[in-house]
Amino acid sequence: MHGTWLLLTLGIVVVLQLVVVNFWTRFESPNERARAYQALALVSRGSLEIGAEVERFGGMEDIAIAGGRLFPNKAPGTLPLLLPGALLAHGLAAGDAEGKLRLTLVLGRLLAASLPFVVCVLLLARSTASLPRGGPLAVAAYTLGTPALAASLLLFSHALTACLLLAGYLLLLGSSRPRWQAGMLAGFLLGWAVVCEYPVALPAAAVALAALRRLGLRGALAFSAGGLVPLAVLAAYNTACFGGPFAFSTGHETYASFAALVKQGFFGISWPTLGGLAGLLFSPSRGLAVWAPLVALFVIGALVRPRWPGELGARFALTAAPLALLVVMSGYANWRGGWFPGPRYLLPALPLVFVLVARGAESALERTWGRVLVALGALWGWAQLWLVVASFPFPPEDVPLPAFTLAPGLLADGVLIPSWLPSSVLAFVLAVLALLAALQLLMLATPGSRRGERLVAVALLLGALLLASRVRPPRSWQASLERAVIHDLYAGGPKGALEALRPRAETPARRASVEMWITRRDAPPH
Repeated sequence: MHGTWLLLTLGIVVVLQLVVVNFWTRFESPNERARAYQALALVSRGSLEIGAEVERFGGMEDIAIAGGRLFPNKAPGTLPLLLPGALLAHGLAAGDAEGKLRLTLVLGRLLAASLPFVVCVLLLARSTASLPRGGPLAVAAYTLGTPALAASLLLFSHALTACLLLAGYLLLLGSSRPRWQAGMLAGFLLGWAVVCEYPVALPAAAVALAALRRLGLRGALAFSAGGLVPLAVLAAYNTACFGGPFAFSTGHETYASFAALVKQGFFGISWPTLGGLAGLLFSPSRGLAVWAPLVALFVIGALVRPRWPGELGARFALTAAPLALLVVMSGYANWRGGWFPGPRYLLPALPLVFVLVARGAESALERTWGRVLVALGALWGWAQLWLVVASFPFPPEDVPLPAFTLAPGLLADGVLIPSWLPSSVLAFVLAVLALLAALQLLMLATPGSRRGERLVAVALLLGALLLASRVRPPRSWQASLERAVIHDLYAGGPKGALEALRPRAETPARRASVEMWITRRDAPPH
């Protein structure tokens, strides 16, 4: 197939990125809006403070406060990539507040998430090029069948940090010994990944540690010099906003539950817990193995015989970096990560995981049942992802298997992810892209196979989907209220889900909550 598989994979991704306009008028996505507010503040007022934007566009949870001034509670690394979109939005939609915010979010997402995701896919293809069967499958599965694709459609930092982390790994531990220039660039990229997402410091440190021997003294000094630049930028940002180089935004939360959370351990992170580990790997709402079963090949990939000299450092980096992030985030009280499809805190290290998945797949694809099971795992990840992306890509953290317990109801009522295309055209485009993605994964997982293997894999998938469709959403009051609010308000479905909850509102607090949400639904947008 040569490079045809990569062109098709990238083509599916690029078309999806271009047709989706992931702005929900009635859902104030805090992780995204906080970043967009600051970009608009810097462009329109020359200020990092977002008080005026909060008043104009609406408040949300992800806000920090210092000296009576409001700021995002985010690491600032994505901000430079949001400024071009904010500048363009400020000029094109000066008198339209909602249009300005929408344009800032959409253009910012293209530069800060979509483009880094595409670059990351190309880097992953480069890093697995020596594996003729496992490499293409791993790249396509990462791209089309993991929550990484969902992250590329949202203005979160995970797509950017994943790209930076993989780029730093390749510069330091590629096939040739890095020169000092490559070491300096790697230091800058890994340092900037930390400025985008603070917990990435651990996997970045694991990559750097693995490369120390290859770098030598001169390379290590160059690496350190490169890394100091983004850290100096972060120190300057912290000083300007919060009064000191080590005063981080997460220490100045305004939202009560977040403020209480960061007081536990080190900014909310304590010792690793078995509950956090099990949840991040196996929970039906956030488990990485549930959303992308092919990660099981990571273990095989870590154990296969080395394929080139000097691989020990690369093997250590590819193994230790993801495990370090997993362990540290298992100690985070909020390991679920809020409303998001999958374990978002693990996404920065997922490309490194899939480098080893490619090696594991190279071995598994040598056997008939290996091909069948690999195809099943890849297609399961695809099914989990695409239904959620096509409907409402912010499933609550207490909804198990949202592709089967949340998305079908929304899709049946005509809810689709926002786009500039008419709904009927968008539905057709999404269906075609999803079908092409599934066929791509099936063909790559069964290279040169007979039709029977593919039929068995599809039959097993249909059986697994049938079993999954029998899972019922939680019946708790909170979970039912969340689903009703998503349906009636956030996703803009036909009204009625909130009214259907009135018979279950047996207490004054529940009745007041239902009526409050109905009032918000029926009120004009902010």
